Amino acid sequence: MPGTTPAPDSAAVIRHLRRLAVAYPAFDFGYELVNPRRGKRWVAERRDRLAPGTRVVITASLMELHAALQPYKAASHDR
Repeated sequence: MPGTTPAPDSAAVIRHLRRLAVAYPAFDFGYELVNPRRGKRWVAERRDRLAPGTRVVITASLMELHAALQPYKAASHDR
């Protein structure tokens, strides 16, 4: 598709998932196939489902995922 970036290979996905887990320890991460037409998506889900704030983020953009979780990055490193 014009204007889209190619999907990362499996080694790149694993590296990104590890980095996300270090940067945002309050969340679990995955990279999933939504459907064949829409492709794959990054998924972040809060481990403590009763905590206030964002619980789930689903996006095709790794940058958008980081932006959505940015408020939780500082809080997780203050502990």
